[in-house]
Amino acid sequence: MRFRSAAFLALLAHKGMAQPQTLLWVWDRSQLFSALPEGTGVAYRHATVQLSGERSRTTWRQWPLRIAPGVTAVVPVVHVALDNLAPSPVNDAQQDAIAAAIEHAAMHGNRSGWVQLDFEARRSQREAYVALLRRLQPLRAGGVRLSATALASWCMSNPWLPPGLLDEIVPMYFRMGAESARIRQRLEATGAATVPACRDAAGLLLGETWPALGSVKRRYVFHTGAWKNEDFERIGNRDTTR
Repeated sequence: MRFRSAAFLALLAHKGMAQPQTLLWVWDRSQLFSALPEGTGVAYRHATVQLSGERSRTTWRQWPLRIAPGVTAVVPVVHVALDNLAPSPVNDAQQDAIAAAIEHAAMHGNRSGWVQLDFEARRSQREAYVALLRRLQPLRAGGVRLSATALASWCMSNPWLPPGLLDEIVPMYFRMGAESARIRQRLEATGAATVPACRDAAGLLLGETWPALGSVKRRYVFHTGAWKNEDFERIGNRDTTR
């Protein structure tokens, strides 16, 4: 895939990004943010790439998202959805489709210089996932900073992501399934993920108990419904630091 407009992408990064303590994850539903608390940004689903067998299909955000002009920390998210009935190899064409969606996200509606990849790659897809990240390095060289969500286990007992291919890794410390108790015990004891690259950010769920963390630069908070003003106070009363 050929990345375009490197100068434009570099300009995004040079504008700088205020480092908010909290970014609100917003999936594809109607949402209005006429004002946000200081230090709060938005990470919104920009596109979904559906993988099914050897095929891929990209869909773009359907619902309106209105964010106050003063909010500069707006991060588009590209979500990769997997078909459980038709496992995908994440072949070259599918990697191109994901990379194209990420480039589009960087070029349209991006106030921050960041793009986030949300892809829970299966064990059989890890080699392809790393190949995808390598394809995205020219985009980073052009000035875009790349964030990626990660299963909490990837950052604890099962680290496999190679270093240096991402600017931020966001372990999702919610809905952790059978490993939840063990991971929470580890975080309670140490206050940090095992993998150093996973310590700067955390993915959390409003309404679920947050783990104790030593320090994070950014926390991404997911809401199962639409965000309301009273939710901001609930976040403000929560603390992820020990």
